[in-house]
Amino acid sequence: MKRTRDGKRRFTRDFKIAAVRRVLEGEDLGTVARELEIRFELLWRWKKRVVEEGEEHLYDIGQRSGTKTSGGEASKQRRIAELERLVGRQQLEIRFLDKALRRIEELRQEKNGGGGGASSKR
Repeated sequence: MKRTRDGKRRFTRDFKIAAVRRVLEGEDLGTVARELEIRFELLWRWKKRVVEEGEEHLYDIGQRSGTKTSGGEASKQRRIAELERLVGRQQLEIRFLDKALRRIEELRQEKNGGGGGASSKR
């Protein structure tokens, strides 16, 4: 933490990330804010930004809220990586649900005996 000429406190990016991680790991937001001697609303805004945009969107000391910590190209690459991870997770879910559906259909056919068709039409 640093103080500006007018006495306002400024927090490092690492401080902000550590505080938000404590909250995300289950500690009470109010308790963390009191222990770190920061306003509840400030910690809440940091947490909201991390949840919605990621840790890379917490700014370091001296950067205004409208400036980004990295260039546009790096930001685009992070976004692409985030979307690729999302697509991967969705593919895993689709595979899981497809296998579950096949298993349910197999069980249905076994109930009908003799391997005959299930009672529902396709």
